[in-house]
Amino acid sequence: MQKIPKVSFHDLVSADEAVIDYLTSSLNNVGFFVINEHPINKALIKDTFALTEELFNLPFDVKNKYHVPGTNGARGYTPYGIETALNEKVADQKEFWHQGSTSNKDLMPNLYIDELSNFKLLDDLYLEFEKMGNQILHAFTNFNIDYNADISDCATNGNSVLRLIHYPAIEEVNPHRARAHNDVNLITLLIGGNEAGLEAQDKAGNWIECNCDDGEIICNIGDMLEIISNERLTSTTHRVVTKNNSNRARYSIPFFLHPRPEIILNKNTKITANEFLTKRLQDIKLN
Repeated sequence: MQKIPKVSFHDLVSADEAVIDYLTSSLNNVGFFVINEHPINKALIKDTFALTEELFNLPFDVKNKYHVPGTNGARGYTPYGIETALNEKVADQKEFWHQGSTSNKDLMPNLYIDELSNFKLLDDLYLEFEKMGNQILHAFTNFNIDYNADISDCATNGNSVLRLIHYPAIEEVNPHRARAHNDVNLITLLIGGNEAGLEAQDKAGNWIECNCDDGEIICNIGDMLEIISNERLTSTTHRVVTKNNSNRARYSIPFFLHPRPEIILNKNTKITANEFLTKRLQDIKLN
């Protein structure tokens, strides 16, 4: 099975011509790549994984105190069996937590679990991811994107989300922990799961394993960036499947870089990021 390309963070943000050419070619086939030598604090990542396990090991009645119906899952806890991939009828096998911006006061405020003393470290990780995501977004300006504004600024104080995911162990083999879907946002930065299973679909319909080593981060293109770039950059369908590991829990931590809600994604249709996101969240039953 093919592997997704790998680049260093320094070469990407410095607009190394050979790297840009390499990514231009590879991202036209599958919109995923691995970033090594990235700036995210490794101790903070380790601590966040430990916190993630603590969170999801809490009793359901404790976790569910932080579920806020009617908010499209914007903040706090979303229980197992709710989020359903677009055009699918079977819910994904996962529960998750959403942490958002602390700087944009127009957005929904974060929730904090009283039962966990170090929960605010999520805000620290959020800020590091937000900075890294904006630097990568700026690097994408080298792809000759025809956009009516500065693409590198559209996510500053944006509606981004840090997500902690728990895929519980399952008793019977079901190949889909998260069914095939595209991310709605600009780009996703993913600290790899503790178990294999993430796959992306290339233009020929083949499923490509998306694994990375410790100290690396997976990046992929979302629907909003495809729209903004006039399909110069392509959002890629992906899924999470079992890999002979269905009897073990799987954890992963993606960061979804979003524009500010008022940002216009397409200068012809005038659709805003908020309008596009709201429609998608309703479609995947996060309401």
